[in-house]
Amino acid sequence: MNLDKQFASTCRTLFGREIGGLSAYKDYLVGMVDAPMTAKSDVSGKQVFLSRHYYCKKARFIDIAEIPRAQAALSINEIKDMDLALNAISEKFAYCGSKNLGTSIDVVESDMCNDSIGVLSSMNVINSKYVAYSNGIRQSEAVFGCQLGGEVGFSIHSQIFFYSKRCFDAYLCFHSTDLYCCFNCRNCAEALFSFNQNSKRCMIGNLELPKEKYLALKRKLVGEIAEELEKKRKFPTIFELARRGMDG
Repeated sequence: MNLDKQFASTCRTLFGREIGGLSAYKDYLVGMVDAPMTAKSDVSGKQVFLSRHYYCKKARFIDIAEIPRAQAALSINEIKDMDLALNAISEKFAYCGSKNLGTSIDVVESDMCNDSIGVLSSMNVINSKYVAYSNGIRQSEAVFGCQLGGEVGFSIHSQIFFYSKRCFDAYLCFHSTDLYCCFNCRNCAEALFSFNQNSKRCMIGNLELPKEKYLALKRKLVGEIAEELEKKRKFPTIFELARRGMDG
């Protein structure tokens, strides 16, 4: 599976141009999310992906596709008494991983994905398509390095955002579009480096601007974000930028 086409399209939407292949940004994107845990299948030895990390050290695992192979019947000698039966059952018990159910297609290295298409290294994805390095995504499209989002799309490196489109490094944002490095913005459109805003448009750093001036500054600033991403394969979060400002 190759999500480069969808990642490139999302970058053109957000930044006006492409910034390179998806795999080059893996470290940057996975830093935003809780990544799936990996374990070895007790049946085949292959990698199994799990959306939870809290298992006992002696836990055994299987891929969901291996359930028929793991369901061997107990022998007559294993059910002669209750103790024997309980021991036999405990030896056969295993946690199931890579649980990608429903009509899921091209789901790779992921767990708990339902009715989704084109998912890579993600978990808890429902009714979505083209999702990579993300967790807790539902009814969304083209989401990369995001956590806890619903009905969102064409977004990169964002967290706890719902009913929003075209977000880059946005946090706690709802019913908004075209946000870059924003926190706690609701019912907003076109904002960069903005905090705690409601029903505002064309804002840079909480300053509302005429549309023409805003768009000119947006092109410049978004171009600089794209340049730094392409050069360093990462970009400081809004929290890091704010800390830099306070430190002088």
